[in-house]
Amino acid sequence: MHGYESETMIGRYFGKMQWWFPYIGFDYHYKQDGDIKNIFGSEKYNWFGQLSNKDNRKTIMAGIAYTLPLLFVADARIDGNGKLCFQLSREDVPVTSRLRFNIMLNTDKEYTAGLRYIATKYFPISSHYDSDMGVGGGITLTY
Repeated sequence: MHGYESETMIGRYFGKMQWWFPYIGFDYHYKQDGDIKNIFGSEKYNWFGQLSNKDNRKTIMAGIAYTLPLLFVADARIDGNGKLCFQLSREDVPVTSRLRFNIMLNTDKEYTAGLRYIATKYFPISSHYDSDMGVGGGITLTY
């Protein structure tokens, strides 16, 4: 109803502890004008003052991700149009023995928070809220 989003990338971990992950890939993001409002104000410009293209973006990208203490991932990238993006995220934060929490925030004024309940060994039930797409949910395949 609100749009589509895909970030497809290929990369390689480097270093003895494998904290560094340089990558290249393709970013596709299409968002229809809807009633989803962002708590960070105007979405016309990102936090770097660059014109936002997140409503209709089809571009190549290159970047590097680094795993920080507490397993947060800092991700810096540049796309084919010269637009910079920085993202901070954390996945699989244990809340209980079966419940996990995810969070993400980036310079395009996008944010996501979600929960995943491990119902069976291979099929957790997931839900999340995304600032662009709204509420979502589904079944995750774990292999």
